[in-house]
Parts: sequence; structure tokens; C-alpha cells
Amino acid sequence: MLAGQRIGILGANGQGKSTLVKTVAHALAPIVGEISEGKGLNIGYFAQQELDVLRPLDTPMEHMIRLARDTPQHMRAPGQSGTEQSLRTFLGTFNFSGDTVHQPVSTMSGGEKARLVLCMIVWQRPNLLLLDEPTNHLDLATREALAMALNEFEGTVMLVSHDRALLRAVCDEFWLVTKGGVEPFDGDLDDYQQFLRDEARRMREEADAEQ
Repeated sequence: MLAGQRIGILGANGQGKSTLVKTVAHALAPIVGEISEGKGLNIGYFAQQELDVLRPLDTPMEHMIRLARDTPQHMRAPGQSGTEQSLRTFLGTFNFSGDTVHQPVSTMSGGEKARLVLCMIVWQRPNLLLLDEPTNHLDLATREALAMALNEFEGTVMLVSHDRALLRAVCDEFWLVTKGGVEPFDGDLDDYQQFLRDEARRMREEADAEQ
């Protein structure tokens, strides 16, 4: 994986797409081999289970204030401030404004919680962003905003998603995950659809030959 790559992960359900992302994120240990990382790597990882990091009684502003307090100055991007006004402005880019910045997490929808976690991840300015089904529970407007934010993101992106529009908008290359491993996929999403049709036909022919 190289700096600036924008990789969409393809593969049938159960083939190991999420396992791949979790392994890169250090949420799982490699089954075999090892991971070699470049100097200065800063990983941001989003999956639906990451919503559990939110404190039900705290508000978006309280989450951001705590995050800013726990982030050393030398790890912040140039000009990144932890003042309440700057955090409020940043929350606004994820559609938290007005009274919603003081709304307890326990009263939020799944989409609002996902937006808050994404906001917290992006604020930390990772240079490798790992996203596992980030659009679950998100409405159309938020999905479009996420696509725009990812296109403005200057680091590397690895994305697992059933949202084909997001994959098309964000990714410029694809990797295919199968039980045999991971390999670059030579083509776009239309080519992948044809690949799936060819695979289904091949499996039917093999099944017919065995009868």
C-alpha cells in the first residue's frame, strides 16, 4: 500500500474484506506473516462497532473537547486548535450545529452517531483512513458529504462498502479478496459485475458437470 492510494475492497460476503481492514488497523493480529509500516503512519479506523467508543451521556462538543485535550500539540495538524469555537466550527462540517452540539449521544440516531465518530477520526488527521461500511445508517445527504470529504482527504484510503456510488466517487483502484488471499483487481465496478456473472456461470457449469 502506497501513499495516496484510494483502494476499494471487493469480494463476496464472508471472504474476509472486514478481516483485511481490521488486520491493517491492528484490531486483529495477522493470521500469518507480519505488517511492515512506514515511518509516521497515523491510522484512522471506522467500523460500525466503533460507535461503542461514544459515551451515551456526553454531547458532541464534550467528545471533541476531550479528544482535543488528549491529543498532544505536536500531533496536531498546523493551525489545528482545540478551542471550543474551532471545535464547534469543525463539528459544523459534519452537520452538527446549533443545539445539536449539546445533544446527548443517547438521544441520537445511528446515523448521527456514525457522523460523530467520523468527525472525531477526521479531526485527528490520519494519513491512512480505513473505512468498513461507513455509510450504514447514513442518509443520502450525509453519504454525499462523506464522499466529498474523502475526495478532499490527502492521505491513503481503504474502503469496504456496499455503497457502489461511494466506491465510484472515492476509489481509483480495487483489490479483490477471496479465500485464497488478496490481489489487485484489473478493472472498475462494471468489470467486477461482469466478473461476478462469469463466476456464477462457471459454478453452475461445474455443478451441472458433477451431476
